Amino acid sequence: MTADTVFPDTALDEARALIDARRYRPALRLLRGDAIPNGLERLHLLGLAHLGRRDAPAAIACLRRVLADRPDDADRLAVLASAHQTDNAPFPAVRWFERAARVAPDHPAFTTALAGALRRDARYGDALILAREALSAGDHSPDIRYEAAMAAAYLGDDAEALGHFDALLADDPEHAAAWFGSHAQALHHHGVDAALRRLRRATRCGGANGKYWGYLAATLRLLGRSAEADAVEAAEIGDNPKRRPLPDGARALLPRFSSDFRLFGNSGRLLRHVLACADTPGLVLEFGVRRGTSLDHIADAAGQEVHGFDSFEGLPEGWVNSPRGVLTTGSQLPPVRGNARLHVGWFEDSLPPFLAAHPGPVRFVNVDSDIYASARTVLTALADRVRPGTVIVFDEYIGNRSWRDDEYRAFQEFAAENAVRYEYFAASPYTKQVAVRVLGIGI
Repeated sequence: MTADTVFPDTALDEARALIDARRYRPALRLLRGDAIPNGLERLHLLGLAHLGRRDAPAAIACLRRVLADRPDDADRLAVLASAHQTDNAPFPAVRWFERAARVAPDHPAFTTALAGALRRDARYGDALILAREALSAGDHSPDIRYEAAMAAAYLGDDAEALGHFDALLADDPEHAAAWFGSHAQALHHHGVDAALRRLRRATRCGGANGKYWGYLAATLRLLGRSAEADAVEAAEIGDNPKRRPLPDGARALLPRFSSDFRLFGNSGRLLRHVLACADTPGLVLEFGVRRGTSLDHIADAAGQEVHGFDSFEGLPEGWVNSPRGVLTTGSQLPPVRGNARLHVGWFEDSLPPFLAAHPGPVRFVNVDSDIYASARTVLTALADRVRPGTVIVFDEYIGNRSWRDDEYRAFQEFAAENAVRYEYFAASPYTKQVAVRVLGIGI
């Protein structure tokens, strides 16, 4: 044995230290070498290193092998859940966080992590219940307050969301995500200037997401404050590809702005407003139901029977950095209001027989399909049902890196092919939604 020999425990400690220092690449080199023998701890550290490198599939493969031997290790259950979350797969993340929380019910970090996973899985009601229980039990940490605020915001409860955000910011005034998230609720409760103050404050926090500048520029643009928007774009956005999508999307709306255009901060308020403006009688449809949050708003406001279409198996193809099947509910159907009907299956399979059985025009459509192909399928099928006065809401119309190639492209092609005259009369930069009012169709 020489002086240079590395003992296994020493090598494992070195790998842990590298991971703690976020030096994942050298940690992987060490863990793949001969200094550390095969074993559960090596596999666990490999999983952590892969996770640090955001290689979620490799991390998941390692961590599942560890849990096969130690199925009740709460910390490792939580790490596996985090790996699924990094892989943009909230459905299995919830399952693993639930197991971790059952194994260690008194561990507040697991409760917060589970609330966050439920929120990402669009189970906002469940996330809010869990967060409220934690707050009632005395956990007033910024993380649990943030989860409570975000869940309440998605459910459309602006007052509760603002209450949680403001309590969080009183304790942690440099919480950039809370300033950013709360600006959307402040828009409706305190007005435009208050919302802009919060949005600007978010950009000034240390470590703030640079995309916040894009939201600020787009919001100013849609408010008609062009000089301010130009100044923000010149100083903070330039040609930065991560900050440009939302300002560019806002500019794309301007030529077809309606005289009654309204800006919104959350999905529920926008949906309820545009439904009130949709006065052409006809079918009310949603494409992309998932957990039923938006369908609930639509059904509550529509005053008639509404129809929701979804495979409940996630996206039919990969999208941006997300794999096929992302956003699945595991084929679980959401509870819906009494005037809502669910139609299960891929759009190309479920929509034609529905239309054959339901004649007449379309009053309102919520296109929450994200990807081009699905939006294109829906619009093509509904082409002969669209009338002047039909309202179409797109859930991911602007703001994503690929926005020009997704729902926006599908509608632009549909409009060109069918001589659709239209205007944009509502939008929410925060949620990337845009509402279209059809003025005429055909020559």
